[in-house]
Amino acid sequence: MHAVLPSPAETLKPPAQIVIALYLRLLREAQGIPQAKAADLLGVNISAVSRLERAGTPIQRPEILRALLRLYGVEKQHTEFLVRSLPPKRRDRVEIGFARRALHDLWADVADTEATARHIAVMRSASEVIEFCLRPPAGLRTQAYEQLVLDPGICAIPDVPVPTLPTWVHKVGWAPGQRRTVMLDEVVLTQGGAHAAVVAAQLRYLAALVDREEPRGDGLRVRILPLSEVVFVNTVGPVAEVTLYGQRMVASIGLFPSYETGSGAARSISAGLREALRKTWSREETHARLRSAAEDMERKASP
Repeated sequence: MHAVLPSPAETLKPPAQIVIALYLRLLREAQGIPQAKAADLLGVNISAVSRLERAGTPIQRPEILRALLRLYGVEKQHTEFLVRSLPPKRRDRVEIGFARRALHDLWADVADTEATARHIAVMRSASEVIEFCLRPPAGLRTQAYEQLVLDPGICAIPDVPVPTLPTWVHKVGWAPGQRRTVMLDEVVLTQGGAHAAVVAAQLRYLAALVDREEPRGDGLRVRILPLSEVVFVNTVGPVAEVTLYGQRMVASIGLFPSYETGSGAARSISAGLREALRKTWSREETHARLRSAAEDMERKASP
């Protein structure tokens, strides 16, 4: 079990800057507000607003963020949380502690349903995603399986827009041309229980997705990580590396969503995801194992 750290990037942006930028753009678009109106409010040109929404320019003054969030109808408590999360224009890159983090490398988004909605938006808006999961994630599920895993008794934090989440996130679609690699732990092939029929259909659906993969590796790839391989990500749990606005960022969700860039911990996780990908079964083996497991589940479901 070994992950080799890549060298730290020189121009990494703080995760709070990246996620808040996306949030501002999606809030504005969900309400149909043109950039020109936001620019008039701030007394700047449209290109300045565009740079803010692409994380190209950091928000240096809290009143700018407050003004935009007030325009978009965000509650005061959420506004003040984001204001407190704003990183400074210049950061000290001295890494400290076992995780080798500098200040603002890690952002814990603890804003309840707004945080959940932002995490969904990040996963959908990223140009590239590499993720390790213990069960099929959002966008790769049958309707019956999604109803099963989103049961409130099973799922504390949803990964799709559900009625209880803020309205803006319901308008966020998957990024066109997103490159997404999903590594599923082998346990997904054996967990059926009383829902064997639903799981069997889900496994066949995954096999069909594998069958339709682009030969060049574009679009979606699904692979199974065998239990015989104990790698770094097994010690971390479900985690993803996402590329948003050209910036790589580690994203995870436990009690709340968190994002990390630049730190030794983030570099370790990114390296661990690639290590795990090298250990996964091939496309052909993944396809065969999914179909075989589906057949086993169907036999178990038969009266």
